[in-house]
Amino acid sequence: MAAERIFSWREDDTQRGGKPPSLTDKAYRRIRENIVERSLEPGHDFTEAELAKNLEMSKTPVREALGRLQMEGFVQAIPRRGYMVTPLHMSSIRDLFAFRALVDGEAAALAARKISTEQSDELKALLEASEQSAPRARPDATEIARMILIDNAFHEIIAIASRNERLHRCIVGVLREFERFYHIEASHPEFYGSDFVGHTDVYAAIAAGDPETARVTMHAHLESSRQVLIKGITEGGAEEGAQSAWL
Repeated sequence: MAAERIFSWREDDTQRGGKPPSLTDKAYRRIRENIVERSLEPGHDFTEAELAKNLEMSKTPVREALGRLQMEGFVQAIPRRGYMVTPLHMSSIRDLFAFRALVDGEAAALAARKISTEQSDELKALLEASEQSAPRARPDATEIARMILIDNAFHEIIAIASRNERLHRCIVGVLREFERFYHIEASHPEFYGSDFVGHTDVYAAIAAGDPETARVTMHAHLESSRQVLIKGITEGGAEEGAQSAWL
């Protein structure tokens, strides 16, 4: 059975019908967007009542949404105080990138042997879409959301091409965590140097059919992203209070 796609990036895919989202789903998406876009900064604390008021929603869907976000690691419950947006310190960033190198590297190696023509063609289409959505000086939230979707779809297709469903599910979860970083990276396109190893390099390695080259290239791509993120945090002009939540 084919793996279920999570990140649909084409308009004809994203506009397909389905059951309408519940109030909890709506609350979850709005809170998560605020965290990803850093309207709610790492380390920011709040109460359920405050958040419900800001969202103009009742407490029940907000409480249920916060439960989901807590399980995903986006927020932490603080006894007798409320919640906090989970801080991400340098040690956490290091651990996340190390873990992602393991799973994405393995997916790339497997995809080099198993990718289908259809999947390869979709990766090429995503490369073209990436060119159209390349980071420019201070892209707005809509542009960044589009870049995130394209990036997620690219890595998910590789995960699906590995033909390992557990690996696919794991990579989808890690991609969702990494969305918190993307706004920092994309907001500083000057940090993308000529030596950045990007999706084009990853695709070429997979298309060549060499598993170890694909694995090494994926590792190099993730290391390039890590370096851009660290520059964004340390040199990107973040406010002192916000920056301390990352460091």
